[in-house]
Amino acid sequence: MANFSKRPIFKSKAEIYKKSKWQKFKEYISLLFSNIKRWFAKVFYRINEKGSQRLTIMVVPHTEKRIINIQISNYIMFFFMVILTVTVITSIIAIANNQQTHKQYVFLKQEEELKRQQIEDFKKKIESFDKRFTSLKVDVNNIIRSVGKDKNIYDYNNIEVLNEYSNNTATSEAKILNKLKLDLEITKDNIIRIGNCIEEWKNLLNSIPSKYPLPFKAQISSRYGWRVDPVYKWKMEHHPGLDLCILPGTSVLAAADGEVSLAGWHGGYGFMVEIKHKYGFSTRYAHMMDFAPGIAVGAKVRQGQVIGYVGTTGKSTGYHLHFEVRIGDKTVDPMPFTSMMLP
Repeated sequence: MANFSKRPIFKSKAEIYKKSKWQKFKEYISLLFSNIKRWFAKVFYRINEKGSQRLTIMVVPHTEKRIINIQISNYIMFFFMVILTVTVITSIIAIANNQQTHKQYVFLKQEEELKRQQIEDFKKKIESFDKRFTSLKVDVNNIIRSVGKDKNIYDYNNIEVLNEYSNNTATSEAKILNKLKLDLEITKDNIIRIGNCIEEWKNLLNSIPSKYPLPFKAQISSRYGWRVDPVYKWKMEHHPGLDLCILPGTSVLAAADGEVSLAGWHGGYGFMVEIKHKYGFSTRYAHMMDFAPGIAVGAKVRQGQVIGYVGTTGKSTGYHLHFEVRIGDKTVDPMPFTSMMLP
């Protein structure tokens, strides 16, 4: 059997260079770790050497007793210094936090005092408002009674109320507020009723003779009722109206809303306007010198509208307005009607 010898392995220069470079890197890393280990070993050795050293504290008494020697290693001293440092730092932080907490406590105390004072002021205002509102309730109740309601509107016996402060723990101020809330609701409803009543009353006043028939208050020269005839002085006559003396040409105003039923010459009345109103009322304005523009039979007039001007036409002895109020076909004393809405 033929004996073949192994052929030598030939490597390129690049492979040889690459292997030597990797080998160098491994050696460098190994040397680096070795140096680090030696450095740590040296440091631990020095620490151990310093820590193993001992400090001797000698206590020498004034008497002839034996001197006391106390040996303490550096490890114990280091541990003691660390504990002391941590204790000091912790104490400083605790003191700083305590000062901050004290400042917050003082601030909160002041806030609490301010809130307490505000609450006391609020309580006083509630009590003051309750007293004033009680007076208002009496006035409102009297107004409601004046229009025919005898019952006290603030009587809660017949009113079902959901009282959110019905428990015994509620403060007196809370109960007062709840009562005021209920009273305000009742007052609001009744003030609305009063407002509606006033509006209806205004509409009524606009519909019946209630406005003074002149822009200024005039002197009364002759009242309603029996009198001596101003022209035929030897006889008595029944005066059906009210004579108001004022300067000639003064505007004559409609006493209420209505419709003109007469406008023209009417015998002893001279130039006269008659206006029909609601509820059977009518008014007459006599002895005028002229009518206002637009005043004719069938014209609609508003209360306070100018319908003519003061004169002395017809059976008259001087410038004046003869004002007459009728209900149906009968005359009534105009005096109460002229005093409702004075100029």
